[in-house]
Amino acid sequence: MMLPMSIRCNTCGNWIYRGTKFNSRKEDVIGETNLGIQIFRFYFKCTKCSGEMMIKTDPQNSDYVVEAGATRNFEPWQAEDDEAEKSRRKRESEEIGDAMKSLENRASDSKR
Repeated sequence: MMLPMSIRCNTCGNWIYRGTKFNSRKEDVIGETNLGIQIFRFYFKCTKCSGEMMIKTDPQNSDYVVEAGATRNFEPWQAEDDEAEKSRRKRESEEIGDAMKSLENRASDSKR
């Protein structure tokens, strides 16, 4: 497995960077699915202290969640993408009931 994000080991404080290769165990998470998609849990060990860490797939956000043994490094581009997605959803919800708002938004987009 190749690590999909940078994390920090809670045991020794070692930083493990995105793209680091690991031998890992895969486990099906029983009873958890998202829209029929099976969720998996991966177990792997720290390269420095051999402390065990776990990550779980998050198909709803197309991402992974660190469950135990580590903390995820903050990624500013991910926060920007989330903010852009929220503003897009807000705009779409405003346009559904109001045809004039939809027309105004299209006019402002064409000016950009």
